[in-house]
Amino acid sequence: MPLKEKEYTITKFREVNYRDIVWGEFKEPLYVNLTVAEEIVSSRIDFTQNREHYMVVDLSNIKQVSPEAKEYLQSAEGGTKNILGAAFIANNPVAGLIANVFVKIPADFEAKYFTNKDEALDWILEIRQKNRGELKS
Repeated sequence: MPLKEKEYTITKFREVNYRDIVWGEFKEPLYVNLTVAEEIVSSRIDFTQNREHYMVVDLSNIKQVSPEAKEYLQSAEGGTKNILGAAFIANNPVAGLIANVFVKIPADFEAKYFTNKDEALDWILEIRQKNRGELKS
């Protein structure tokens, strides 16, 4: 079965290697306010059909996040819903600051910031394998 890919208004998601690993990116430079944040999360939930999953997110096109959007994206009923682990990619200083904000939130999953896409994917595969191993014990 081929891996799924879908474009939304501001985001693009695709499955990577396994159905439970989702790659997300933003199609153009973006200022994220609460409305945009809600659209991002809604698109992700639609793409994953409300299943739990691991995320690799390229934040390089995110230019700014409003305080209200940040709060929503950090919440369990919002931005972190159904996420089992997250790797954030940023290739510029502003996106790096934004990635660090999300890595440092208290969450029920591991998260890490990367500048390299391959390293981010390798790490999320390790987290997935570790979590699957912990579930079996």
